[in-house]
Amino acid sequence: MRVTNSMIINNLMRNLNKNLNRLEKTQRNLSSGKKFVNPSDDPIGVSRSLRLNTEVAAMDQYKRNADDALSWLSTTEMAAKNINEVLKRAKELTVQAASETNSINERLSIAEEIKELRNQLIHIGNTTYAGSYLFSGFKTDKPLLTTDGRYDLGGGTNKLTFDELIEINIGVGDRIGENFVGQRIFGLYSPGDDLNITTAESLKQQQIITGSYLDLDNNPITAATSFDITYAGPPAVTETINLVNVPYNDIAVLQSEINNAILASADLNGHVSVSVANNKIVFEADGEFSIQSGADIGINENEKSVSKVTTGDKSQLIAIFDQLIADLEADDTEGIGSALTRIDNQFYNVNAIIAEIGVKMNRVELTSNRILDDTLNLKDLLSKNEDADIAEVVMNLKMQEYVYQASLSGGAKIIQPSLVDFLR
Repeated sequence: MRVTNSMIINNLMRNLNKNLNRLEKTQRNLSSGKKFVNPSDDPIGVSRSLRLNTEVAAMDQYKRNADDALSWLSTTEMAAKNINEVLKRAKELTVQAASETNSINERLSIAEEIKELRNQLIHIGNTTYAGSYLFSGFKTDKPLLTTDGRYDLGGGTNKLTFDELIEINIGVGDRIGENFVGQRIFGLYSPGDDLNITTAESLKQQQIITGSYLDLDNNPITAATSFDITYAGPPAVTETINLVNVPYNDIAVLQSEINNAILASADLNGHVSVSVANNKIVFEADGEFSIQSGADIGINENEKSVSKVTTGDKSQLIAIFDQLIADLEADDTEGIGSALTRIDNQFYNVNAIIAEIGVKMNRVELTSNRILDDTLNLKDLLSKNEDADIAEVVMNLKMQEYVYQASLSGGAKIIQPSLVDFLR
């Protein structure tokens, strides 16, 4: 085969370009510190890096969530401890006022300090974190209490339920409620209630179950169904509600039939009621209750009631202080003595909540530490997957430079002869 100068030059240029491309790629690896820059450099490695970077970003978000939850819980714990300090001071003053040696003027002076402690409790109940009210459930833009110690729950709804928990993701499938609804601390008081009952007992008198959204226009109930209402009493009773007048394509008709069945029950009538809110069936009662087999009406299996307070309801804790103030001003030593038991009950309740907050904080701290460890491991894997070995890259670069320089030198010798050289 005849070899021409053009063939030699073309082969030389092609090989020079190959060597130059290898040199450029090695220089790029050195300057970027990465094994690959373009997806075509290592498709499998790029895919693995994308997955690892996504996991690192998720871990960073979980860490921010955990830090936020920890700050929220820390602020809540501080507020609860401040309530404990108020209760401690109130108890000291009550013990002092209960002594028969005190005059009416001395008790009036103590009443003035108790008033200030009462106002401090309301202020603590309206504590905020980053502009959000801690104890107002989902209504974080609304204060919990008014100046007269009643629940203030404006903003689209007039109730605060026990299950208004603000949950936050702190891991894959790991959610934690970072808030505590205010009635767990402040309780519920209705005129005539016994102030000596515990906070938990005070909350049993207003219970609620809210079903899920029902679109009966498009998904009517076409088959006869039934569900059970178990009311804790007294007297304790379980009643079966039968819904047989199918189909139900109007939620008002459905609510009316359930209501008629409740009214027909001697044990439920006057204790349990049913209403409609935002196309949801809502059950309310003056005691704890549960509903079984209520899936057709949007109720989960074995759904248990939760406490609720509504706008204008009185706080039990504030009512105890109001009664103490009234007893001090009336110079009622028996009433003053009764306040000691009531304050102790509030102590036990707040301490239990502080303990629960501590448990949650420990969990969040452990999760946060685990997130840091997982992030470190992921970044280590990411580094092994995409970071270049600088020593190896430098050696390859020197070798590529030598090969390229040798190629240039050899090429210069090959294409050096010209027509003048042949004519000489």
